[in-house]
Amino acid sequence: MRSLLACLFGLAASTVLAAEYPTTGMLYNQQEDSSLTYTCTLQQGQQRLRCEFIQTAVRKKSKPANLEEKLAEARKNYPGAVKEFSDPRECNMVGAWLGMATGQISIDAALARNPGIATDAAKFKEGMIRLQEDAKANPSVLDTFRALAGMCDHPTEENFLKITKADHDKNLRTCQVSSNPFAQEFVWVSDFGNGGAWVVSSHPEGPCGVVQLSRFEKDQSDTSGLFWRYIARKAATNPSGKVLPGLSCSAVDQREYVYDWKKTRSDYLQCEYVEFSPI
Repeated sequence: MRSLLACLFGLAASTVLAAEYPTTGMLYNQQEDSSLTYTCTLQQGQQRLRCEFIQTAVRKKSKPANLEEKLAEARKNYPGAVKEFSDPRECNMVGAWLGMATGQISIDAALARNPGIATDAAKFKEGMIRLQEDAKANPSVLDTFRALAGMCDHPTEENFLKITKADHDKNLRTCQVSSNPFAQEFVWVSDFGNGGAWVVSSHPEGPCGVVQLSRFEKDQSDTSGLFWRYIARKAATNPSGKVLPGLSCSAVDQREYVYDWKKTRSDYLQCEYVEFSPI
């Protein structure tokens, strides 16, 4: 049974080694939709543990609560936008895009009438054909184009806000996927908690004096001694400092995030669109 569990969860260490330190595996964030894969090796006469991680995360691009803030910003920008939407050339371009996307105007005809619409006609045509196919499967793909066209026809504040609402609605159905590698070194602290822990070796960094407090703890509920949990946490030792103008160090996220080998949650994110994000 022990060897079966080791195979299932990707642990390559022997039982004895696994009892001493984490070696390799995959852990799941218990609060968010993200995971960690890790590989650890002992360093410097087995007094330090170096681990290389890859964090993979899936997040919604926006939340329903963000809409009011976006609308308030759009209202401020409306006076300046009216001039842009009063430009016949810009609005002709919007009309051409919408016509091509809906198939009401042929792509070749639109390119002939609007040569400045694309720097590479072949690539533009290829992309527009994909957009047409997407729009047939999901008409809401064109909601932003329709909102832009509506603003060109009647440049009212109400129509300008419809552009923001259309973008926000798409962002609610968009998931951002990120994959970030990082490395940490740990030292063994025998009197940490009930059974000791491998704690990150860290010192204050940056204007906030951020200290990494993450750690590996053995799962005490597992009698095999094979499995570890990773608890991610950091602290700002200078909370009165400033990260950027107007952004205080007190805003640094100092909560604990538990990564466990048991996957206890699975969210239905309703991702119609996927974007790859660097963070």
